[in-house]
Amino acid sequence: MAPRFSEMNKIRVTHAGFGNAEGYVIGSQFRDGRWVYKISFLNPDDPKGQQTYDNWIPEDWLELTK
Repeated sequence: MAPRFSEMNKIRVTHAGFGNAEGYVIGSQFRDGRWVYKISFLNPDDPKGQQTYDNWIPEDWLELTK
């Protein structure tokens, strides 16, 4: 089973707890029977700034952006 998103895909987090978070996939792992992704989030206050959190987001919380 291959991951749905590859590194540097631009994504949006659709889970309610994240609001309108967008960013780029910077890593993926198959863990506990599902794919999870490490995301570098875009900082809305500084378009050139990004924030990377040490957390992994499940695939079903993500969608590709254009």
